[in-house]
Amino acid sequence: MFEKTFLYCAVGLAHVGLDGRFIRVNRKLCEFLGYNDKTLTTLSFQEITAPDFLNEDIEYLTRLLKGEIDNYTLEKQYVRSDGELVWGKLTVSLVRDKQDNPEYFISVVEDIDDKKKIETELFQIDALFSKIVSAFSERTFIWVASPDMSKLCYVNDGYNNIYGRSEYELYCNPSAFIDHVHEDDVARVSKTFNQRPLENWDIQYRIYDSKGAIKYLHDRGSLIYDNRELQSLILGTADDITREKSQQQALMKAVNKLELLSKTDTLTGLANRREILAQLSNEISRLVRGQKCSTLVYLDLNNFKDINDSYGHKVGDDALVYFANTMSGLLRESDRFGRIGGDEFVVLLYGTNEAETEAFFRRVLTHSFVLKIGNGISLPISFSIGWVEWAPDIESVQEWLDRADEAMYRKKRSFRHSGQAESAN
Repeated sequence: MFEKTFLYCAVGLAHVGLDGRFIRVNRKLCEFLGYNDKTLTTLSFQEITAPDFLNEDIEYLTRLLKGEIDNYTLEKQYVRSDGELVWGKLTVSLVRDKQDNPEYFISVVEDIDDKKKIETELFQIDALFSKIVSAFSERTFIWVASPDMSKLCYVNDGYNNIYGRSEYELYCNPSAFIDHVHEDDVARVSKTFNQRPLENWDIQYRIYDSKGAIKYLHDRGSLIYDNRELQSLILGTADDITREKSQQQALMKAVNKLELLSKTDTLTGLANRREILAQLSNEISRLVRGQKCSTLVYLDLNNFKDINDSYGHKVGDDALVYFANTMSGLLRESDRFGRIGGDEFVVLLYGTNEAETEAFFRRVLTHSFVLKIGNGISLPISFSIGWVEWAPDIESVQEWLDRADEAMYRKKRSFRHSGQAESAN
């Protein structure tokens, strides 16, 4: 029975002489090392042990022979008959005779080659993962916590790099990062992380770093489940998107500026022709729906060519800017004022009829339009005006403009030198 147990044991068994040579080997050990029993019993364990492990194995045997230890266990590599290195878990004990003298060793060899290969692969994967996580730690905060967020299992250097704070505070309290969230975002972030059970999330918010600087984070998280479909861990990643936000805001600012420039007369800062026509189109759409009437006013500076010829185009530009600023100060916030081109302007008096428009411009006539151009010279700016209240028979913006222009030319008056104007309607 003992013979069969030795031969057919599910792990490798051997009796090894004090010189290291195999005395007896079982079938499992032969299969593991790739030798038949006759060949293997001509070899010693020193010959089939990988060189990197031989000294350690001999050191243990020496201690065993001295009685310092009763047995030992060692994971080591063996050299198979084909030259391949394989992993085995070796357990050795010493058999002594009746006089307590060493007689032979009993070696138990368990095949752990597949296990060690898996461990090696896992180690390599873990090392690779660590390198990947480390590479992202400059701008990504990665953490792993228990399902109820009561315990932090892992955090990379991203927390220190982004928040400027020690990860120790997270190990003490995994939710401590919420204490540094911007006050306008903290309610939303707290709601996300305080819900139970926690669900996958994808949110953006602002934080204060240790220096008080505001940073933008894109925070995403997912739940990790075990083989029983039970939630086992929480994985969170928070990217520092401050630079992207800054670039996005700069881009939006540039786009808004370009949009404003596309609508603005570069000299006067008023709405340009394209923009004022669009505003008039919108106003007609409103008026067609039966809203309160509005009046379109056409303005033309008088003798503007003479100003350019007498004082130069710089003074001419100054005169246009001065007129635009002065008139803008007299209009209501609801009114629309634009430069059609050259020295021609239009004003849309929102919700104003012809009688109210005339009363308005009578008040305008009391204001002085005089440009100081230096050397004690005062240049009166005179203009002619005409207006037309919108009527249902006006079918387009251009027609409304044409009617106002015609109204101006039917009775064109100039400002007197005092800078006061007469009107036409």
